Amino acid sequence: MQTRAEKEAQLNLLKNELAPAAGLFVVDFTGLTVAEVTELRRKVKEAEGKYLVVKNTLARIALTGSANEPVTKLFVGPTAVAYTNRDVVALAKVLAEFAKGHEKLTFRGALVEGKLLDPSGAKQMATMPSKQELVARLLFLLTSPMRRLVVALQWPVRSLAVTLKQVAEQKQQN
Repeated sequence: MQTRAEKEAQLNLLKNELAPAAGLFVVDFTGLTVAEVTELRRKVKEAEGKYLVVKNTLARIALTGSANEPVTKLFVGPTAVAYTNRDVVALAKVLAEFAKGHEKLTFRGALVEGKLLDPSGAKQMATMPSKQELVARLLFLLTSPMRRLVVALQWPVRSLAVTLKQVAEQKQQN
């Protein structure tokens, strides 16, 4: 049993960590071994996220009054939370990939940028392109017309240069 001071310390930790998170994934970890949970924590950390097993009451209290309050209804039974302030899609991909190999890890739902997602929506986040992929696509789309313009503008100059070279070669042969 935790003392009141320990509970208050954990509550402050949860308030500081969960309330400002851009993405929260609530999962049920019942049946996972310690080794499997350790592996999951390592993978979540690589995705710049964090993984916490939480007491439901403390998590609900910590999130009350914050932008992430809608997720509190998912805190029922053995609960763990994976969260990040960075790339939410990368974290979703790690969790979905881990869940494929470990069927005992199940999604209860997620809260991504203020929107509550059901378990299927949380899994669907993993199929989306990451922020880096979207930025790369956008840059490609923005630079593509400029590349075509440069090629189109260079074509007459290149064509003229080739024609002048052929004329010069013909004159040298004659």
